[in-house]
Amino acid sequence: MKRLAACVLIAGLCAAGCPSPSSTTAASTPARTMGDVDAIPVVVAPAAEGEVVRTLQLGGLAQAWRAARLAPSAQGVVETLNVELGDTVEKGKLLASIDTSALRLQRDAAARSIDLAAIQVTDARGEAARARELAPSGAITPRDLEKAELGLELARAQLEQARAQSAALDGQIRLAQVVAPFGGRVTALSIEQGEFFASMGSMGGPPMLVEVQALDTIKVDVAVPESDLAKVSEGMEVSLHSDAFAERTFKGEVTLVNAAATPGARTFLVRIKVPNDDGALRPGMFLRASLMVDRADGVVSVPPVAVTRQEAGAYVMVIEDNIAKRRPVTPGLRGDSKWALQGVTAGEQVVVEGQFGLPEGARVRIIGGGA
Repeated sequence: MKRLAACVLIAGLCAAGCPSPSSTTAASTPARTMGDVDAIPVVVAPAAEGEVVRTLQLGGLAQAWRAARLAPSAQGVVETLNVELGDTVEKGKLLASIDTSALRLQRDAAARSIDLAAIQVTDARGEAARARELAPSGAITPRDLEKAELGLELARAQLEQARAQSAALDGQIRLAQVVAPFGGRVTALSIEQGEFFASMGSMGGPPMLVEVQALDTIKVDVAVPESDLAKVSEGMEVSLHSDAFAERTFKGEVTLVNAAATPGARTFLVRIKVPNDDGALRPGMFLRASLMVDRADGVVSVPPVAVTRQEAGAYVMVIEDNIAKRRPVTPGLRGDSKWALQGVTAGEQVVVEGQFGLPEGARVRIIGGGA
């Protein structure tokens, strides 16, 4: 019994004097303070000095600078077809012609009529000359002289008529031919040799037998908003890109700023001329055109996302010694990827991610960006 009482006494003393593991851990961990709260993570970018450029990004389809949908003025069977799709042709080349055999026969007859009329003119001229010699002596009457003169005039008129008829037939034969008005490529053929060509196109539209396009120069028509029209002028340089040539930049020039807006839209047609000596660009390709409409040199700029605009004004969050400070700024030209500002200096770090709701004086932790 005495031994049991002693054990109980010892156990009680241990419970009172020995701390538990949990109390030991709590005692060894210091209490947190406001200065130990994790800093706010942000991404920054440096303000930089240089140029700020704003460009208009517009799209349009490539078109041949010159294109002609050609057709004969006559209808009939296609007798000659000298080209195939994709052929390169020179100016003046005979591309196709309608059967003109009947016209050629008429022209041959007209040529014979010219020969006969010329003989008649020669004869009439001789008769008139003799009449003029005989009239003074009274060998012929004045009436006979008059008839001789009229006969000469009639013969000359018949000769001119025959020549005119022959020239008209030559013209009809030429109208049955299709000749290249300029050098280029054949981009469309609507008929084959031996088929009948009708002077009225399908669905009542204009007829077309051969299409020729000059591809050494390309044009691109783009629509410029009314708000930017004053900044676009003829002679401006334009950069163009095509998905077909991702690594290549084509250079062009504005050649036309239309005087009137496009009906139904507050935009103006602007035409861009693009040299295409190697034929890389083809009609129908989609091209993206960049026109520089504003530029500022020697200014300090930041990424546009860094600028916050409010009724009280614009500001950026500048980081100094890991402390966020609100800096009022005066915005200038907003370019494609930069915004010119007054109020910051080159090299200062501005917040580009995490600035929304970031309080003045907050401690931050930079997790990206920087110089």
